[in-house]
Amino acid sequence: MAYRDLRAWIARLEQEDLLRRITAEVDWREEIGAISSRVTHRRGPALLFENIRDYQSSDCGLLFSSSLGTFGRIALAMGLAPETPFLELMQVFRKRTRDPLRPIDVQGGTVKEVVHEGADANILEFPIPKWSDGDGGRYVTFGTWVSRDPETGNVNLGIYRGQVHDERTIGIYAAADKHIMRHYAKYQRLGQDMPVAIVIGGNPLLPVAGAAPYGLQASEYDLLGGLCQEPVEVARCETSDLVVPADAEIVLEGTMPIDPRGYRVEGPFAEFTGYYTSEPTPRPVARIRCITHRRRPIYQGTLRAKPVDEGHVMDSLTASCFGWEVLEMLGIPGILDVYSPPCAALTDVRVRIKKMYQGHAKQVANALWAARPSHFKNVIVVDEDIDIHDADQLEWAFAYRVDAKDDGVVVFPGTPGMGLDPSTDPRWRDYAVFGRARWNRLLIDATKEWRWGPREEWGGDRYPPVAEMSQEARELIDRRWSEYGL
Repeated sequence: MAYRDLRAWIARLEQEDLLRRITAEVDWREEIGAISSRVTHRRGPALLFENIRDYQSSDCGLLFSSSLGTFGRIALAMGLAPETPFLELMQVFRKRTRDPLRPIDVQGGTVKEVVHEGADANILEFPIPKWSDGDGGRYVTFGTWVSRDPETGNVNLGIYRGQVHDERTIGIYAAADKHIMRHYAKYQRLGQDMPVAIVIGGNPLLPVAGAAPYGLQASEYDLLGGLCQEPVEVARCETSDLVVPADAEIVLEGTMPIDPRGYRVEGPFAEFTGYYTSEPTPRPVARIRCITHRRRPIYQGTLRAKPVDEGHVMDSLTASCFGWEVLEMLGIPGILDVYSPPCAALTDVRVRIKKMYQGHAKQVANALWAARPSHFKNVIVVDEDIDIHDADQLEWAFAYRVDAKDDGVVVFPGTPGMGLDPSTDPRWRDYAVFGRARWNRLLIDATKEWRWGPREEWGGDRYPPVAEMSQEARELIDRRWSEYGL
């Protein structure tokens, strides 16, 4: 089942008792962020704020948050049961991303119900929060930025933070190698300002598609169509040839001037690392020329802070699937499971393998490290008998299968990395100078050692046998469990 717009999704969440309407008055200054933080840390429901200070009499006074704060809600957004196991969710996600569907052009759409142009286009008519105390201002956090490559015509969607500077100006923070900044660099060479659109609210999986680390040749609209198993309907913008979801809640249309003299100081902002690592710096802005939205629009935003928040859950799924795709594409055998946990999504990854030869774990790590410069700083590889979603089993493997001296721990120094990581050396963090920050990557090979030959006393294995119940004992207690009164 595909949810074509945010309202159908909210209705389903409410039907499943996975939504709470907050009718008490709340302040857009940090209070919404604090509530969202506590709820997402407790893996609580999605939230719809209906009484926001300064916006009670506004036609644009609703705010939706924590939409995809659990894997169960992501599964539901994909038309699966909320209790779908994570491994199954990954396989469905991977299968659908391999079958993208091109969007369909339509005329108009509900996002065109209200149109504000020129001086009437005011970003602050929406209850955009200041999420945390240390933030540099109010931030659009779940905005999907749409841009087009002026050479190829390819459209890109990406989730980037946007600081609201005033009624018609939004700053953007994006690394130079992100698609939108590659497009921007091409417009700079052409001497032309770049058209952009910022989409807020719509299909619940739109942020997932925009944040997914897939290098698509077409656009994330195709990926979104694959995830939903039906094409996305898109409509042309009022002020450019960009296309946006026809059933979005809000679209901000504008241009990014190429003249650096128009840059504004952006930041600080708490990113997915949970730290304020990006210092206030002059960055490009989007000058908003037109705003279209539905009647009584629902503004959608999300907290970015110390894990775990909604973005961490999304990143965990997409990074895990991406890592598995990379390993499979490169022909690495024996891959049984890949997991980048929400608390360290993108940065850390665990891989379970059926070990087939010496150096297998190192091959896994090298393949992942080659995938993307901003992903997978720390890799731990375990055998097939270890559940990588169980912290106790991981710790057990680390304790008794790792010899740090004999290649159990490997550091690969001086690789390109992610500047938002506060552990990186600040001297090498300036993207404008170095292109990328610097990471020293780590592999923990927690697979059983193969340097010893098979031993008769170990049942012909290379490692001592594990103490665990027999199949007969397991079946016996399964039959009699109710008798034990446990």
